[in-house]
Amino acid sequence: MPVSVDQGSLFERLDADAPPRRTRSRQDIAIARVQAIKRHLELILNSRRGCSQSSPTLGLQDFNDAAIGSADLLLQVSQDIRESVAAFEPRIKVVRVQARPEPMQPLDLNFRLDCLVDVASAEEKMEIDLVIHRADRYARVV
Repeated sequence: MPVSVDQGSLFERLDADAPPRRTRSRQDIAIARVQAIKRHLELILNSRRGCSQSSPTLGLQDFNDAAIGSADLLLQVSQDIRESVAAFEPRIKVVRVQARPEPMQPLDLNFRLDCLVDVASAEEKMEIDLVIHRADRYARVV
């Protein structure tokens, strides 16, 4: 966990091309924080449960055997997303996970996460769109 709420991960702070913290405005810090959260969510949601020996509950479970489009699957994936984010991303609190079918891409799973994020010592509402592509099963945070 970073020492200060406006710092990124250790590797982000070691980036030589990153602007010095002293020259960043509050808005820049808030934007960087939200971007860091989104990158971390992609890492969490692209991990598969049981594949990490040090943290066996990290990631989503395997839904390969489930029928795409069933209401039970969407509820199960929504619950799994909520539990994974709650366990591994302490900077946000997920209020609601809502499945949002996309008529133009019926094989992809689309979700909206309604979250509360602490930004600049104030709790802000944030919506995060998540797409799990059927072709490569990769979760992308939009």
